[in-house]
Amino acid sequence: MTGKFLRKLSLASLLFLIPLAPLHARGDEGDEVTRSLGLSGEEPDGVSRLPRPASLIAENVTVVTAEEIARLNAHTVADVLQTVPGVQLDLLQTPGAILLYDILGSLNRHILVQIDGVPQNFVSSENLAHIGMIPIQMVERIEVIKGAASAAWGSALGGVINIVTKSPAADRAAGLASASIGKKATSDLRGEVSGTSDGFGYYLTGGTIRSDGLVPGNNVDFSHGFGKITYNFIGGAKATLGLDARYADTGVLTATRYDISQTGTTRYLDGYLALQVPLAARASLDITGRGGLRDTEDRRSLISQSLLIFNARAREVHQGYTAALNLGDAHQGVKAGVEFERIGVTQRELVRHAPGSDADLTLTRYSAYANGTFTIGRLSLLPGVRVDHLNLLDDPFSATMGATVRLGENTLLRGYAARGYSLPMISFFGSTNGEVQHELQQVATVQWGAESSAVPYLWLKGMLFHNNVWNVQEYDYQAGVLREVKQRRHGIDLELRTSSWHGFALTGAYTFTDARNRDTGAELDSNQSGPRHAAKGSLSYNNAAAGFTGVLTGNYVNWRLDDPTAHPVATFFDLHLNQKLAPAQENSPELFLSLRNIFDAKLYQYDFHQAAPRWFEIGGRFRF
Repeated sequence: MTGKFLRKLSLASLLFLIPLAPLHARGDEGDEVTRSLGLSGEEPDGVSRLPRPASLIAENVTVVTAEEIARLNAHTVADVLQTVPGVQLDLLQTPGAILLYDILGSLNRHILVQIDGVPQNFVSSENLAHIGMIPIQMVERIEVIKGAASAAWGSALGGVINIVTKSPAADRAAGLASASIGKKATSDLRGEVSGTSDGFGYYLTGGTIRSDGLVPGNNVDFSHGFGKITYNFIGGAKATLGLDARYADTGVLTATRYDISQTGTTRYLDGYLALQVPLAARASLDITGRGGLRDTEDRRSLISQSLLIFNARAREVHQGYTAALNLGDAHQGVKAGVEFERIGVTQRELVRHAPGSDADLTLTRYSAYANGTFTIGRLSLLPGVRVDHLNLLDDPFSATMGATVRLGENTLLRGYAARGYSLPMISFFGSTNGEVQHELQQVATVQWGAESSAVPYLWLKGMLFHNNVWNVQEYDYQAGVLREVKQRRHGIDLELRTSSWHGFALTGAYTFTDARNRDTGAELDSNQSGPRHAAKGSLSYNNAAAGFTGVLTGNYVNWRLDDPTAHPVATFFDLHLNQKLAPAQENSPELFLSLRNIFDAKLYQYDFHQAAPRWFEIGGRFRF
């Protein structure tokens, strides 16, 4: 019996057991799954632009809560997204490293990433946001919108990863210190303090991630700090001031056979000031100002000669302002707003000085949008529209029309049609002499499906999707040419989970994506559209009396690659265990152990750029 067969059998067993669990499940105080997904009608807190219960969201959305995050012993947002259905990471290597990702076949440059409303995408680096450099300690919730969302969010052709940070602890002071050590001297040191007094609240966190590299050349030196101060005014208004600073010095790869190594540095410094003002019983005003800088350096060298052959630097200085008026509530309401954004981009290549490789660009965007919710009985209509004016590109028009219909108390139908866009590549091969050379990338999408908790203690969701995308940019590295093509992507995204039974709970997911060139009908490689098949599952256990939690996660991926030297199919299993030393005490010290890639699975497009092998770490947390 081969290791490959065992891995497939283990993941299949997780998925097979899920439908059987409800036959024996007994819960207390109702269905935990229904409550956790917002179907009770309670509205979530935070800065989300989807301030609705799950029953009034037409899009395909997955929310990861703080409780789910805590069980994973994660280092960064990337570790968490690896468990989200419909999201696939290129390679999970050393924590804190650079990686690529996709949502339902839409690559990272089409996906908007925000932290408390502050965009994280490097427009000068193929619009990539470094999700592997967002520390998880500061995160309260991650909302993943899987599909075009431009009517509410702007440049979001393929979806949104909306990250909401933690709020100050209420009416008390609290803190945490955490440390872990693992293979290749991989360490994660972090801490936080939080509290509220006389209307003032504060949340501060910081730490470092360092490693000699779980794969050759993939060393990491990552430092981060985040702070948030809030003040509640008499009358209900609230102000929030946030500051986020991150620095990473990473090795991307070392390929001895090709005599090349690649390293880089990345910096983020962002700040924002948000004001929420109640105007009446069913009206409020949100005003936000934000700004900061982000820069990156990409260095490539010949190993044999210790010779630097490429050194590209890019810096972006950004600022933005938003004002939004909220009228009504989650069931009958409208949110309308205006936005302004300016991004100054400076690019330099300091070794070859190729003609046209340097650029100085300033992108400005003026936007107006409105999104509404109109509920009549069991039917909710969810329209949205957005108009953007861009100084360097054509002005996009984005729109969406969604609907949800309740069938009884436990089953919901949802669907939407939308038109959206993403910015083109603005980089050394996407712009020349300070001019943007390509058009906006655009999508027309339709998604529809259902979710149900009609079977006791079992929640199911399925969504079909069909996307037509045009002006999609593909760079031919051999020819040195950037082409624009048309793509069609369709498929299905399935999720299911059970309520707890004697502390055990199961989740499962399967995503199928068929991606093709619309002109030729040829199937696209997975490096152009993500994996064709992907499956995820988990088995978790929680014993509060004993202070013990554990979760086993499985992730199967099947890339479509024509290269016979690639290793495109793999199943990864991770195990995370947590134990409180004094379970009866709220602030008991904790010990934790994580074993990642248990079966040492291999996955790569190129043999010199592989996923991390089996590795482990141990650590402890102390709360006060």
